[in-house]
Amino acid sequence: MLKKTTITIALTVSALFLASFNSALASGVYSINLKKKLNGTKIFAESSKVNAPGSLTILKLSNFDSREVACKASFNPGIEQEKSYKRLLKANANVSIRYTTSRAPNRLNINLVCRPFKGKPSNKG
Repeated sequence: MLKKTTITIALTVSALFLASFNSALASGVYSINLKKKLNGTKIFAESSKVNAPGSLTILKLSNFDSREVACKASFNPGIEQEKSYKRLLKANANVSIRYTTSRAPNRLNINLVCRPFKGKPSNKG
């Protein structure tokens, strides 16, 4: 009786391991390569993947600079065309960029270029 219980537990654990491994493969596990060129700005960038049909990646940008900063993020999944987004971050502000593809890539390359903003001065007091 004890031997049957031990075998049953071992088979159940093995089945759970295989099921979780297969769902990891099905959810589109891919690597993200984030290349940053910050040009003296104090920007913190962090990318994360979201389990969703296809592929959803969120790039979070935080501006720890006292200046406004203009950033351009280019996403290249290799399976679809490269897509770029521009964002203007005020001093001490955060912004998120959501990027999706119809199917999960093998690797996602993100190029982030940020510069101090040299546009019209903001209308502050």
